[in-house]
Amino acid sequence: MPNDRERTRFTPLVTPNGSGRSGSGRSSYRSRSSRTTARSRTSSRQTQTVRGKRTGRVIRKKSNEPKIYAFSNRGEANFNIIAVTILLMVFGVVMVTSSSYYYAYTTIGDSLYFFRRQMIWLVVGLIAMLLVMALARMDWIRKWSLVIYLASIFFCILVLLIGNSVNGSTRWLGIGDFITFQPSEFAKMAVVLYVSHLVDLHREDITKIQTFILLLAVIAVPAGLVAIENLTSGIIIAAVGVLIMYMGGVSYKHLLMAVVAGGVVIGLFLLAPLIVPSLKEYTYRLLRVQAWLDPFQYALDDGYQTVQSLYAVGSGGFFGRGLGQSIQKLGFIPEAYNDIIFAIICEEMGLFGAALVVLLFGIFTWNGVKVSLSAPDRFSSFVCAGFVGQISLQAILNIAVNTNLIPTTGVSLPFISYGGSSMLFLMASVGLILNISSYNTKTKSKTA
Repeated sequence: MPNDRERTRFTPLVTPNGSGRSGSGRSSYRSRSSRTTARSRTSSRQTQTVRGKRTGRVIRKKSNEPKIYAFSNRGEANFNIIAVTILLMVFGVVMVTSSSYYYAYTTIGDSLYFFRRQMIWLVVGLIAMLLVMALARMDWIRKWSLVIYLASIFFCILVLLIGNSVNGSTRWLGIGDFITFQPSEFAKMAVVLYVSHLVDLHREDITKIQTFILLLAVIAVPAGLVAIENLTSGIIIAAVGVLIMYMGGVSYKHLLMAVVAGGVVIGLFLLAPLIVPSLKEYTYRLLRVQAWLDPFQYALDDGYQTVQSLYAVGSGGFFGRGLGQSIQKLGFIPEAYNDIIFAIICEEMGLFGAALVVLLFGIFTWNGVKVSLSAPDRFSSFVCAGFVGQISLQAILNIAVNTNLIPTTGVSLPFISYGGSSMLFLMASVGLILNISSYNTKTKSKTA
């Protein structure tokens, strides 16, 4: 039977018993006194003092896990992630204002309508990020991961029954126009947390088919519910779940089976309206694929948005037309401040602005991977990698849609596109990444 290092493709710097990895060039010999000191430290970490309820006597109770996430053990959070996130958010507010003022003025009568709403959600998101970064503890979150997962499934079912329909899609729950949220965003976070818990819990039997089926079922339920109204978000949930499974050490053969099964399921989602007449309302997905293959042939209907997006991307040149000078946002691209905002960035700021956005997301991903590799335990490592993978994949898909590399989908550009609940859950995810980075073993060693 392979050991943990051989079985797991991802090993954090600190092993589950709280001890660090030994360097390859260091000697494994330790003196008797050092071994005794290490044992005493470990035992003291694993022993907690409690007081009996009836007698009031002090009882020493052993704990299986060290108190890694005590607030006293915290160091500094990753500054690069904080800086990049704030830069992306500020850049997003500027671009949302630039791309929405004409539409807001002609339809609502207030050119700064979307700017004010985006600023409100930016402040709320920053508060959520800071609160999660400062107060959350991963051991507490792990205990509640199942409850969070079940709550996400409940909301995903609820939105299918009584959800608000916008532009023909039922994806929102809420009261009125402002207090709304997308359960799919909550489901993304819940799946990362619970699948990370299960993968760590089943580390000993991660290569067994029973464990693989269990993990796949846990991912498939929320992903399938979300995919009914938003296929791309369902794919993102499934992809991030499979990423965590891969990091945990599942069999390559099982992963290949999952990828093939996922391809079949996506094909059925696309072809279902042709097979079942009662699902005609979902024919738009297949039409989007046809428009993606030849958008100019469908330029007046299903390929209209793609064609206008390509016009915006192609007309920007190297430095663009200038901030606020976009032509395609003047009624040609519907809701240019939303999913197609990257095309407006290309038109107004050119290749330079587009490259800057890609660079910022690259810096975010690189630093997120470093935090994940230096996390204090496996669970937090998987959680960090899951959130970083989700944000990076969503950015890649949005940019690919704007440049017609993949069919048109309803996926926003993280931190930049207009949105409320997506901003809130994104910032909470970043807060957890920063929280994990503050317990980073490398960070603590530097500050010490």
